[in-house]
Amino acid sequence: MPQAELRAAVAIEDPGRTTLTCGYNCLLVATSDGPAIIDTGLGARFLGYGPRVEPLVGRLGDRLAEAGVPASGLAAVVFTHLHQDHARGATWSGSRRFPDAIGLAHAAEVAFWKAAASDSAPVVASEHLEAALEAISVFGDRLRTFEHDEEILPGIHVVDAAGHTPGHSAILIESAGERLLCVGDSFYDRLQLSHLGWWTPWDTDGPRSVASRRRLLSWAADERLLVHAYHMPFPGLGHITRYQDAFRWHPLT
Repeated sequence: MPQAELRAAVAIEDPGRTTLTCGYNCLLVATSDGPAIIDTGLGARFLGYGPRVEPLVGRLGDRLAEAGVPASGLAAVVFTHLHQDHARGATWSGSRRFPDAIGLAHAAEVAFWKAAASDSAPVVASEHLEAALEAISVFGDRLRTFEHDEEILPGIHVVDAAGHTPGHSAILIESAGERLLCVGDSFYDRLQLSHLGWWTPWDTDGPRSVASRRRLLSWAADERLLVHAYHMPFPGLGHITRYQDAFRWHPLT
């Protein structure tokens, strides 16, 4: 998005704001096949964002233990996509942090990063390549691929959200008549809801990411779905409403 347009939008919609508050909200789901985690954060010992960030990440294992799920008790790791801030938390030590869990990722996502490893052309978001390949390698034959519109675990369905990456997926969770839509990186900030045409440097296909975001937001607003947004401030839960020709985010308090 153009800097001038961004600054103008902030001045009007959020005056005084100078920073982006970015969460890394992994989602633990109880299924009849056992506990599953959707996305896994950056993992420990991550210095890619500088030394100030390193102490703030890598706490997923501790938080799972607090919830009564030890690393050995996790049955599945579901990746909305394989960017480092979603995949590295499962593999940062060079081995599977959750030894008994299967990995689940979209077939197009796995194919994209494998192809990128042997392609001489620059890859959008190339800083994520190493982590993506590590996840594919470390999970090995325990990595299972899926397609959109597939039920990958009991009550957990995949929804097409491609554009951010070729296999970027939203996850719909249904239980006891209630639904939660995990939208991954479909948006990073509430300003993207009021400016639907904005995409980020990490989107491999900007126009497709915009189309996916608009479709998911329309669905969430029209059917009053509870939404889990990975990068919104903790816990990343809220509702979407229509506002004029765009949308608004209402965090769950």
